[in-house]
Amino acid sequence: MSCSCRNGKRISSIESKEIEEFLKFLRKNPKAFSVLAEVVNSFRPTDSQKVRSERVFLAVRDSLELGVLSYRDTEVILKILKGFFSKSDKERGDFLEVLVSKLGPFTFNGRYRRINQCRVYKGKKKLSEKEIDVAFSGKETLELHECKANMVRQWRDPLSKRSKRGSKLHFLNDLPKECENGKKVVTFVTGLDGRSGCEYVRLVLRFYGFKRVKVLGREELKAKLL
Repeated sequence: MSCSCRNGKRISSIESKEIEEFLKFLRKNPKAFSVLAEVVNSFRPTDSQKVRSERVFLAVRDSLELGVLSYRDTEVILKILKGFFSKSDKERGDFLEVLVSKLGPFTFNGRYRRINQCRVYKGKKKLSEKEIDVAFSGKETLELHECKANMVRQWRDPLSKRSKRGSKLHFLNDLPKECENGKKVVTFVTGLDGRSGCEYVRLVLRFYGFKRVKVLGREELKAKLL
């Protein structure tokens, strides 16, 4: 019996004006993605406005010095990021969800249906109340993403089944086996971390035995954007 993801939301309900402008800029300037994604990845809710402004300024300056942005582009992105970081921390998570929604799927081609913030069902049975951030349902594959802008910060000890973070990973790890008689289910933890951060997360997942959960980071997202 195949598994599916249902009772979700439309992407329009989580895509703010600031996110829309930021993504539009990244599509026009994909070479600046790595530098700008690092700013979002390194953001902390406890950061002061001064620290946020300094990080944005340094990232934009680096983009200019690397030749991936023009002077005109730097003026535009500074304005966009000012609006983006003036929002709540939820904006950062929504940005990643919208980005993944628009760039995916990552494991199959062909027609698909995208669902945001949905629950997994096996036939008519809801398997859990745990929410899936982004799902892509194709003819033979169901691709599921748990999105965290900073995975290194999120997926750390303790990851036992009793902990909130650990219980979500146990659920994601069990789904491919639970649904093995229907569509192929592929589960990801997805974020804006670079290569070293992603490798660290893979080591953590292996240590805890989450062998069926894949890691998707900044490099894979950038490859889809280019």
